[in-house]
Amino acid sequence: MQSFLIILVMITSTTSLCDEDHSVIKKDHNNFDLNTSAFTNSDKDDCECKKKVCARKCCPMGYGYVLEERKCVPTPDGFNPPVWKEHKLLEGFNATDDMHFLIGKMNCTIEKNESRIPLEPAIDTYHLRSDGQLYVDIPENIPSAFIYGPDKYCIDTFVNEKNETQLNALICFVVKPDNNNYAMSSSCMLISCFFILLTVAVYAFLPELRNLHGMVLMAYLLSFFVGFLFFATMQILILKKEIIQRECTILTFIIYFSLLSAFFWLNVMCYDIWWTFSGKRATSGRHGSVMKRFYCYAGYAFGVPTILTVILAALEFSDLPMQHPLLPMLRRQGCFLYGTSKLIYLYGPIVILCVANMIFFTLTAIKIARIKKDTEMLRSKDSSTHDQDRKDTQRMNLSCSRFSLYVKLFAVMGVNWILEVVSSFYPEADFFWQFSDAYNVLVGLIIFIIFVCKKKTFKLIKKRVKDFRKANTNNNEVTNISNKIVTRWRKGERNASVETIKTSVGGNTRNTTNDIFQL
Repeated sequence: MQSFLIILVMITSTTSLCDEDHSVIKKDHNNFDLNTSAFTNSDKDDCECKKKVCARKCCPMGYGYVLEERKCVPTPDGFNPPVWKEHKLLEGFNATDDMHFLIGKMNCTIEKNESRIPLEPAIDTYHLRSDGQLYVDIPENIPSAFIYGPDKYCIDTFVNEKNETQLNALICFVVKPDNNNYAMSSSCMLISCFFILLTVAVYAFLPELRNLHGMVLMAYLLSFFVGFLFFATMQILILKKEIIQRECTILTFIIYFSLLSAFFWLNVMCYDIWWTFSGKRATSGRHGSVMKRFYCYAGYAFGVPTILTVILAALEFSDLPMQHPLLPMLRRQGCFLYGTSKLIYLYGPIVILCVANMIFFTLTAIKIARIKKDTEMLRSKDSSTHDQDRKDTQRMNLSCSRFSLYVKLFAVMGVNWILEVVSSFYPEADFFWQFSDAYNVLVGLIIFIIFVCKKKTFKLIKKRVKDFRKANTNNNEVTNISNKIVTRWRKGERNASVETIKTSVGGNTRNTTNDIFQL
């Protein structure tokens, strides 16, 4: 019984705050200051906003706002602004009847660098929405679309010096300073691009590394290179304010495709190393079969990101309502993905790929442990197949080495992905952003160290350089001999004829007619 009385008191006390006397703004507007356009009674409005959708009007009903004098004056013109649902005008919708208007200018926060500014004449693309929010489109700005709640705007009939009236609005506009992180971030990514491109150049230079694993690695690095390069370009253009929304959207699609392709190629690496240890790989090492397998990998690593990019573009340019969770809002939120869209379209596929990679790595590690155990058991027994055992051990060591490299690469990119996710949740943490940007330099450098800075690779480079020098030396010798032959032929030495020119080079006599035509 006592608890029932307590609940009853709580209910009556709550409802008493929003009874009939407290839910309607008084018609005389005793609490409204016409000179400052401020209305102080907010408790009554809070109660009314629980019943109807609330919007904000700068002055009381029957008054208009004079911008030059910053005060409200009586006006005979009625106030009934058009209302839109998303981007469609609602025909026959009466705003004053179906919505509750809060009276008075909004409070802009100085600490957040908010300034109270009028929309027109600078901005003419805006409208009041059915949910009480004000939609403002600024084409030259990135992001171009802004949504203001009733606490950050007021709409009204504005009166000019000639006593002419027009619908206009005041908004709390935030002039954000340039993001200083862009300068460091773009520089870091460009440095990383240099090391990534250097790694690709080494693998392309050495024939021994242009096997299936090397081609997959080069495709992965080139995808990451394109993504980093265009991301740095976007940030530089934003920093210099030389980018428009259309260019920003195009760059977003390129970066999105490139980054996803890089992670799908990383998934290909993890799958391929698992396939190597699974025993299902064909024993044939023919070039045709290797290239066929690489083309299948490329179809997967480039095909799926292409499909996801097309889906992203289709949803962006679709007629989905603005509040739809699947709408990417690339043209409204700024350059690249942001917020929920980033979580769904970028981090979502990356999470799935990372989970798949960890599964492949776990299965591969288990298989390696079993193979090593079986190998040790065979070595402990007398066997006549030592040569075959030695070959199998060499292949095993090579595969384990590749597995170790891929694990290191996955760890490097995993840390980079974790930093990216955390930094997106704390955009104002400058120290963390600087740490994340510095790590972008380390990505390219660490990849270069893992795959290039090895004794075996240096030996291959040294051998390749020697082969080039030797080939150039032989070519120079052949060229010198040919020049001597042609010179002697022109001078007519030894009464040689055009048909048969015989010369002595190094003590040997030979018919050089064929030699000339073969050069």
